[in-house]
Amino acid sequence: MKNLKFKGILSNVLAFIMPVLCGFLGAWGGADGTSKSWRRVMIPLSLTALAFFKTESIFVITICSMMGALSMGYGIPGKGDEGSFLGRFFYNLFHQNHFLADVFTRGTIGLLIGVSMLSVPIIRQNWKIYALCVCGIVLTNSLLSWRNLGEYTLFGKVLIWSETLTWGLIGMFATIAICVGGR
Repeated sequence: MKNLKFKGILSNVLAFIMPVLCGFLGAWGGADGTSKSWRRVMIPLSLTALAFFKTESIFVITICSMMGALSMGYGIPGKGDEGSFLGRFFYNLFHQNHFLADVFTRGTIGLLIGVSMLSVPIIRQNWKIYALCVCGIVLTNSLLSWRNLGEYTLFGKVLIWSETLTWGLIGMFATIAICVGGR
């Protein structure tokens, strides 16, 4: 009984801090002189841990496939930069329209983040919440992530507000999908 109560408290604490943690990890992983693994590995592992505490199902390990989506890259071709495969695809599809290429490249990655979490509604039977949260993830990634919202310094690193907000919101939507509704 005591162990069950501890698990419940731990999962609630994780759920509460997850958006802040994801915001920090996302911005830290994008800062100069830091490893991209802070974003590409630690965010999926953190969300997987939360999902495991909430569902007690090993099948939430599929959330780790988010690492692949986060490793794809979202660069759009430009001066001296060939861009990522996905960025080049949408840049050419939309006849070198940088705005549309940005929106669709990042929206696709947002959708793949949502797909990586598909085990959650299968286990929890909270399909409506999941669908709304995936829409939130896609819209956040496609409409906010590439904006210039300024910078701030934390622990000696220059971090970008748009990355902090983007990953914080993605963390929030993922947390809601994992923790709200269903069984």
